[in-house]
Amino acid sequence: MTDADAAPPGSPHRAWIEVDHAAIRHNLARVRELSGGDKQVIAVVKANAYGHGAVAASRTLEAAGVERLAVATVGEALELRAAGIGLPILVLWGIGAPEAAAVVDADLEVIVYDLRSVEQLEAAAAAAGRRASVQLKVDTGLGRQGVTPGEAVELAARVSRSRQLRLVGSFSHLAAAGEDDAYTEVQVLRLAQTLDAMRSAGVDPGLVHVSGTGGILAGAGSFADAVRPGIGLYGLVPGWAADRDLGLRPALSLKALPLRIFDLPAGEALSYGLRFRASRATRIATLGIGYGDGWPRAHTNNGRVLVRGRSVPVVGTISMDGLTVALGEADDVTYGDEFVLIGEQQGERITADEIAAERRTINYEVTTALRRRLPRLHIGA
Repeated sequence: MTDADAAPPGSPHRAWIEVDHAAIRHNLARVRELSGGDKQVIAVVKANAYGHGAVAASRTLEAAGVERLAVATVGEALELRAAGIGLPILVLWGIGAPEAAAVVDADLEVIVYDLRSVEQLEAAAAAAGRRASVQLKVDTGLGRQGVTPGEAVELAARVSRSRQLRLVGSFSHLAAAGEDDAYTEVQVLRLAQTLDAMRSAGVDPGLVHVSGTGGILAGAGSFADAVRPGIGLYGLVPGWAADRDLGLRPALSLKALPLRIFDLPAGEALSYGLRFRASRATRIATLGIGYGDGWPRAHTNNGRVLVRGRSVPVVGTISMDGLTVALGEADDVTYGDEFVLIGEQQGERITADEIAAERRTINYEVTTALRRRLPRLHIGA
């Protein structure tokens, strides 16, 4: 089963992503266990499911019984609706007036956090003769979006009186779950107090959620009805939890076949800027993946790949469409050998965390950066 990103018939010839859907199903079950087993799961599939392929991942999650999906933009949600995804879909970032009609027509759940957002949706719902579902975003300390706790009750009451809107959830987002327990406790307390005030005012907050993967692992917000995992569904964890055995399985591998294998004479250089020069005769393989695919120039003379279960270094400048590696002792490599940039081969593994360390970033920026021109092969979907 493939989505719009999937490879054409036949094997890819340059580089491709393999997504293990058995791992996604396993991770969903594990997330439920880590959350206590009694909470709904709002599966976050934004940014093309963190690089894994949003449509295919959503279909697997829907079939596995996830209760809701969440995306960042209206466009992402409409892509899922066009693919036949029928689950409730929460749009996590605020919308503009031009998007309101599409939101109502596609039966999406969007966030509200001020009177402007409420009135935009009311107008669109009234024009369509329908009632729109919304969730109240409360800013408890992250500071990007949301109504302040002091103004939340008044806005929630305004929504509850509306004939065009239905309040189906209330939530917040943690700034430092697992990294700053004291601040996380403050945020959770602010949300709990806001919910209590809403209920005292006769407003049902609907589905309550606060924890993403980090919050789940930190045990935050136990009073909530749901959790909102993203990276955990794909076998990734926050950096602070990297040394914990949580039973999650990475779902994504990145592989390539060599486009050229050749000998670089001693003293000769290669690639833009001549940033690698061979101190001795060196066998080189060219792989068809570069910064145009989401493999940045930060890997110039930095990092490694696996071939035949052996580690070989990246050499020279990363170009838009390719990179080169020095084969060293792996000089028996043929054009039929797979090179692994992320994933496991013959007991050796390169993780997204390792790649992130080479780029001085986080593991899910690595997977999210992988562009759509890389074919995605969905295994077990």
